[in-house]
Amino acid sequence: MDRKISKQIIKQRRDRKIVKISIISSLVVGGVILLINFLNPKINIDDIRLSTASRGDLPISIFASGTVLPFYEEVITSPVSAKIVSVLKKAGEKLNEGDPILELDLESFRVDVKRQNNELELKRLKLEQFKVEKNSTLDDIRMQIDIDSMKLERVAIQLTNEKYLDSIGASTADKVKQFELDYKVQSMQFKQFKQKFRNQKKNSVIEIKTMELDYEVAINNMSLLNKKVQEASIRSPRSATLTWVNDEIGANIASGANIAIVSDLENFKIEGEMSASYSDKVSSGDRVEIKIGEIILLGTIGNISPSIKDRILKFNVSIDEPNHSKLHSGLRTDLYIIKSVKRDVLCIDNSSYYIGARDYDIWVVNDGVAIKRKVKLGESNLSSVEVVSGLKDGDEVIISDMKLYENREKIKIKY
Repeated sequence: MDRKISKQIIKQRRDRKIVKISIISSLVVGGVILLINFLNPKINIDDIRLSTASRGDLPISIFASGTVLPFYEEVITSPVSAKIVSVLKKAGEKLNEGDPILELDLESFRVDVKRQNNELELKRLKLEQFKVEKNSTLDDIRMQIDIDSMKLERVAIQLTNEKYLDSIGASTADKVKQFELDYKVQSMQFKQFKQKFRNQKKNSVIEIKTMELDYEVAINNMSLLNKKVQEASIRSPRSATLTWVNDEIGANIASGANIAIVSDLENFKIEGEMSASYSDKVSSGDRVEIKIGEIILLGTIGNISPSIKDRILKFNVSIDEPNHSKLHSGLRTDLYIIKSVKRDVLCIDNSSYYIGARDYDIWVVNDGVAIKRKVKLGESNLSSVEVVSGLKDGDEVIISDMKLYENREKIKIKY
């Protein structure tokens, strides 16, 4: 027999139907809203970057990359072969000019210095002795020349007297001939000694000069050794930061081996590099914009490497503010080398959207709506891009990444 349904059950069933209908209605309304938003998307004004097209001068630049380096960096090498006795400074410490860095064992080197110093003294004494001997020999020859000169003068007088005696009949022709022969012999001996003196003097000058040069070489070698002794006390050549040091106590170091590096970490320069295809377009003195994050510094190209490796051209950039707080060694930077200026051109701000002169789809904002438009862009610099066609002065455009909306033609802006 059928039982009558209670009012409470009927109410519960009615309430469940109402809830179901409400849920379905909400889903339908939400779906409609999503569909509307999908068909007519909106973008928050705070999520995009805008730029207004305006006219002005546009400096044209060439892109390059760079690495920040210490303004100077000096490698200290060992002047001698020696053993490291102690390390007086650690890497990272700031140094003043003359501060000791390392101590080397120089005992064997000092023995060698003493030996060479003794050899130098022997060379000096031998040179002095040689000069005395040569001067003595020349003095002997000079004395003999004076004696032969007097002998020649005496024979000349005797010949004159004998000729006079012969003229008055007190002598004979044979005696006159004998004195004439004696005079010729004495004259030849005199000339021979004079020539011997000249030759001996010339040879003495050459021999003494040779020994003096040998002695000067020994002096210079000794000076170099003394300089090495001074340099062997490894000290900082200037006020700088010790960026590396060989701290292996007891290690044997060869002459010329690197043992420390000091760098100026308060002032910096940039080593730039770019494609070799631009090698004919850059020159020393060109101004450079240096981009570090949102900071832009200015600099000037200095030396340009004469050689090209792997089609890369390298150059140095001196920075107008070499001690700027954003600079640190090893930092990679973007460089924009300014080559010319275009006057009174239409420009928009540069950003990641720009990848060279070509046609672009640019979103132009007007009355709360962004509409895609074909725009031709030309040359650029670090901050601005030339507008060749497609925009007019005062147009507001989106310069953020809009790849998400590349299939749309219109987007509403939510302010």
